[in-house]
Amino acid sequence: MKTLQPLIEALHEEPLVREYRALEARLLSDETLSSQYKQLLEAQKRLVRAEHKKEDASNEKKAYETLKRQLSEHPLIDQYLTLQEQLNDEIRMLFQMIEDALCVPFENR
Repeated sequence: MKTLQPLIEALHEEPLVREYRALEARLLSDETLSSQYKQLLEAQKRLVRAEHKKEDASNEKKAYETLKRQLSEHPLIDQYLTLQEQLNDEIRMLFQMIEDALCVPFENR
């Protein structure tokens, strides 16, 4: 696992990660925004639980989407959520690249 340390350090230096962490610090330092964001996360958890249990999640989805839309009206939260989506996309791409690299030796047999 020591070989992961350079990757982790490189990720911490990525401009997108640095911007995200700075926004996160600002968001968490504002009590109102932090509370509203935590409410969004709780609504998201309720939605995921309902979907996982194969229940009708329409009420949870509506509540989550409404709260997300309201929070997105605040520029800081909108920017934070946008960066979060971008980072998630990049992480998925990174995982796919690692997976592809690990599978190559097995495919050449």
